[in-house]
Amino acid sequence: MAEHNTDHHDEHVHPFARRFLWLADEKIVKGFYLLPVVGLAVTIPLALYYDFPEGKLAPWDFFASWGIIGFLAYTFVVLSARPLFAFLAREENYYGEDVVPEDIVEPVVEAHHHD
Repeated sequence: MAEHNTDHHDEHVHPFARRFLWLADEKIVKGFYLLPVVGLAVTIPLALYYDFPEGKLAPWDFFASWGIIGFLAYTFVVLSARPLFAFLAREENYYGEDVVPEDIVEPVVEAHHHD
């Protein structure tokens, strides 16, 4: 894993962001990966042990219903990306930059020749 700069006195870090630099700690990052695994390890056996009573099922509680609902929700999120982008996108010079520096438009690339 790449090392993160957690120096609180770094001049390139926004003052508001300094209080969140602890989130880049390697232990915290690994914990965020471990949290869903532990959650699944706890909830799956509980779901297999405790069953819904037959009389209290919702209309959408049938075999694979939650997988279908999840798939439809994810599909909705993916397909809404293009309309959201069109709605939220701004012009290239939205912030008033009329001139773009040349090194951004055409970066200098050095040719490396291996003999």
